[in-house]
Amino acid sequence: MLENMKKLLRKELTKNELIDFVLNHHEHKWMSINPYVKVHITDFLERLPQRVLQTVFYEKMTLLTPSSGRFACSVSSHHQNVIIIFPEVHNLLTKTYDGWAKAVLAHEVGHVYLDHSKISEDPMETQVDADNFACDMGYLEELESFLHEQPESVEKRVRLSFITSYYFANN
Repeated sequence: MLENMKKLLRKELTKNELIDFVLNHHEHKWMSINPYVKVHITDFLERLPQRVLQTVFYEKMTLLTPSSGRFACSVSSHHQNVIIIFPEVHNLLTKTYDGWAKAVLAHEVGHVYLDHSKISEDPMETQVDADNFACDMGYLEELESFLHEQPESVEKRVRLSFITSYYFANN
């Protein structure tokens, strides 16, 4: 019943209203400290479809937060979603050219949007699904570049194979 009430209270926002909602959230003040970070995050949000912005950042109230660790990850509970941005990604966002940072963010947004918080799901399948989401957002080359920089592993090879398949299926 509570979920139904929440849905009734949440209205459909325009894309610009959704971007402003994300950028002006009190937990996202860190985005405005560095002008490059703000530009890159704004560009990233503008590239996401309105339905993704609405679902991930408004309905699911996902927060983006910097932290220590490697790259980025998404964490979900019943009431909150958080995409943790680790120093490598944050540092790229502070540069003129952000490299693969937005591809990593798109991958993590994909996990939230595709509701990958269920423990029973196949971890490799969720990684490939999130990669597919990032490719749909236009980050195929950046994601491929990111994966090529990672240590050799079965996961890396599987993900690169799916990205290659995605490329040939769409070109």
